[in-house]
Amino acid sequence: MLRLTPALVLAAASLLASQPVLASVVAGVRVFPVTLTFDDPGVGDELKMPHIIVQPEPGTQDGYQMKWEWDKRITPMTSIIYDQGYDWLHPSGSKTRTGFENVFVTGKWQAYTNAEHEFAFSVGVIREFGGNTATQNIGGDAYGSTAPAIYAGKGLGDLPIGMLRPLAVTGQLSYAIPDRPLNSALDNSGTPRSWNGGLSVQYSIPYLQSQVHNFDLPDFIGGLIPLVEATWYSPASKPAGGFPATLTIAPGVIYFGDGFQIGLEALIPANRASGRNVGAALQVFFFFDDMFPDNIIGKPIFE
Repeated sequence: MLRLTPALVLAAASLLASQPVLASVVAGVRVFPVTLTFDDPGVGDELKMPHIIVQPEPGTQDGYQMKWEWDKRITPMTSIIYDQGYDWLHPSGSKTRTGFENVFVTGKWQAYTNAEHEFAFSVGVIREFGGNTATQNIGGDAYGSTAPAIYAGKGLGDLPIGMLRPLAVTGQLSYAIPDRPLNSALDNSGTPRSWNGGLSVQYSIPYLQSQVHNFDLPDFIGGLIPLVEATWYSPASKPAGGFPATLTIAPGVIYFGDGFQIGLEALIPANRASGRNVGAALQVFFFFDDMFPDNIIGKPIFE
C-alpha cells in the first residue's frame, strides 16, 4: 500500500520546483489555491490527479480512495467539472470491497470578482448520478442528488494588518436534494436532504514575498501556503437515521509551483461520527490555463 509521508511530498516538489506563477482563481494580486477537501471560489482549466485519501479505522475498517477531477471552462467565467473516484475498503474480518464512486458533474459560474478587495464569489449546481452495483458495494448512494452551491474567497491584503495581510479565507456551502428521500419505515435506500460545507484559513508565503516583504526565501519555501480546512455534513430533513452529522479538521500545506500545486493534509475527525483515527490526503493539481494558455486545453471554448 502507498504510504503518505511529508518526505514523499517534499521529494516530488523538489523534482518539479520552480518560481511560483499565477493559477486560475485570481482576484487582483491574490491567488487562491485549490483546497483539498472542497472546491475553490473560481473557475479554470484544471486537472486533479492523483488525489489520494487514506482513512484508517484499526479494528474496524481501512479505507483508501483515489480521486480525480477535470475542470473545463466553457466561457471565461463558467465551467463544467467532472469528479469521481475509486475506493478500496477492507473491513476487519471481511474481504476487501472495491468500486467506483458516484459521478459528480458541476456547472459553475464565477459571478463576481473584486480585484481591489481580493474577493471572488461563484455559484454552481452539483449533480450526483446514482450508483451502480460497484458503487453500492463501497457504500455509495443508490440514487443521485442535486445540490445548489455557493463558493467564496476573501484575501486580507487590503487591510492595514502588516504581516497578517497574506491571510485569506475560502468557503463552500451546498444544499443536497436527493432523488429519493430517506423513508426509514420502507428502508428505501434513500438519503435525507443535507447541508455540506467547507471553510479554510490560509497564509500565503508567495503573497508575503511579493506584496508585503521579500525575505529572499528559497524557492521551495517561497511557494508554500500553510492552511487549515474544516468540512462538515449535516442532515437537513427527517428521518435521518444512519446519516449523522460529521466534522473533519484538515491542517496541512500546499506547494504552489509553475502550473501545478501539491498539497498534503492530515484528516482529523472532530466528532465520533467522523471516525476515531487520523487520516491523510495527498493531492496533485495541474493548471492547464497556465500550462497551455493558447491551446483549447487551457482556454475557454467560447471566448
